[in-house]
Amino acid sequence: MMKDQEKSRQRLIRELMELREKAQQLESQQRHVEEALKESQQQLHHAQKMETLGTLVAGVAHEINNPINLIMYNLPLIQKIWSDLLPVLMEKKERVPHQKFGGFTYEFLEDNLTQLVADMDMAANRVAKIVSDLKNFSKQSNVAEKSTMQVNAAVKNAMRLAQTTLRKSGVRIQPDLDENLPLIKGNLQSIEQIILNIIINAIQAIDHMDGIIRITTGFQRKDARICLQITDNGSGISDAIADKLFLPFVTDKKAEGGTGLGLSVTYGLVQAHGGDISFETREGNGTTFTVLFPTLLKREAIKILIVDDDQTIRKMLIEALTLNRDRPYLIEEAANGIEATIKLGTYRPDLLILDIFMPEMDGLEVCRIIKNEPELSDMKVIISTGYPEHPKLDEMAKMGFSNVIYKPFDLLEFVKKVEPILATA
Repeated sequence: MMKDQEKSRQRLIRELMELREKAQQLESQQRHVEEALKESQQQLHHAQKMETLGTLVAGVAHEINNPINLIMYNLPLIQKIWSDLLPVLMEKKERVPHQKFGGFTYEFLEDNLTQLVADMDMAANRVAKIVSDLKNFSKQSNVAEKSTMQVNAAVKNAMRLAQTTLRKSGVRIQPDLDENLPLIKGNLQSIEQIILNIIINAIQAIDHMDGIIRITTGFQRKDARICLQITDNGSGISDAIADKLFLPFVTDKKAEGGTGLGLSVTYGLVQAHGGDISFETREGNGTTFTVLFPTLLKREAIKILIVDDDQTIRKMLIEALTLNRDRPYLIEEAANGIEATIKLGTYRPDLLILDIFMPEMDGLEVCRIIKNEPELSDMKVIISTGYPEHPKLDEMAKMGFSNVIYKPFDLLEFVKKVEPILATA
């Protein structure tokens, strides 16, 4: 009797510990969900703010455009008039040497008026440039016609466009480009502008003689996106502007002539391509900008769920599948049948690679659930087992699950078996 009570007590303790562990897992999952929701809300708020700013900026640019065009049209006329008038004034100077014009002597006008007009012309052109940037910012969600393109082509073009500025600054570029990138659908000139704006921003952040900008491209198989990173060893981004860096007119380079519009335009162009842009910085230790672009492969990516209680086998299968560059796979994993059934309802894979013998719920039970669920009827299933003669394989075959791979298996043979099965997915 005492032994039975002790067993019951120990069983209750185990169950309580399991419940506590599950509660902790649920609490952790809830925190992740709350953090993701908060981040999504912040992104939405930022997007709405940028859209409102775009509307405001478009109006401001329109109002400034007409008067600045008039000023720029008239300044060359004033310069020509002054060139023609100067000899006449020089003759008048001989007759009335002390006469002043607008409070200025002949000598002052002769020495300085040409420069004053030139300064006005330079200032007018600067305003025109700001108006042009404002227009780009307001139109950034309307990227011109997109076509199939290679991101590396835009990187190389942007590096060529930046050569003059790089030579003057003494900054070196170190490219590390993955030459096997999939294609994206984008506007070449807009992607070039994104890259060029970040390069120029990096050059401006470097205030020493050993400036280096590293540009890398790569492919993220997990989400089928291209990753472009631009890293500089400059002064970093000040904490005072870091949280509003992509807003218009935010800059710590106003004294050097910065308008603060380059990165806001960049942000809009990235968004218009369905991408994401972020940065990491440490003041005094440089900055890394990361831009992610969706590829044409994302729509064609095959979703695979690997279910096995052996983590080593799951990792091995994932590595074997991710070597395929021609057709990317979005891969999830589960350690037992219960996890698998949960993910079948949410992840909805095109292919399920399923071990038979697992704790809590085995592969046979998972197959029965699939068979009884009409929405999962199109899913392909590969059974994985180290017991080729086990009777459970016959039961699975009767339900239509006849694709079997036997452990231990050669990874190349495994991939060869997967590809024709997925050809019809």
